[in-house]
Amino acid sequence: MSFENPSREQIGDILASAGNIAVVGLSDKSDRTSYMVAYAMQSRGYRIIPVNPTVDGDILGEKCYHTLAEIPEPVDIVNVFRRSEFCAEVAQDDKWCSRLQTERLPAGSV
Repeated sequence: MSFENPSREQIGDILASAGNIAVVGLSDKSDRTSYMVAYAMQSRGYRIIPVNPTVDGDILGEKCYHTLAEIPEPVDIVNVFRRSEFCAEVAQDDKWCSRLQTERLPAGSV
């Protein structure tokens, strides 16, 4: 079975129904792509939940968690900003994948 990206309409439907977006690998440095993308999503009304094991405190005004498992509330989308060799553990976590509409992983990572 081959993977096909969702259509633009499907992506729009997913984003329209999403509220909380966990951003794995979100940097606290404003010049990083993860920060810029998360900032853009936040400015469009999405709730960003930072996930970064090396950051204690807040990023973009939101509490940063060290792992997805620490997040105490529902997550609609997980957006992953990690090198491809570190993405499999996120994509293969059945506890999280079964609860999500979508995960965004770097191309060719899994």
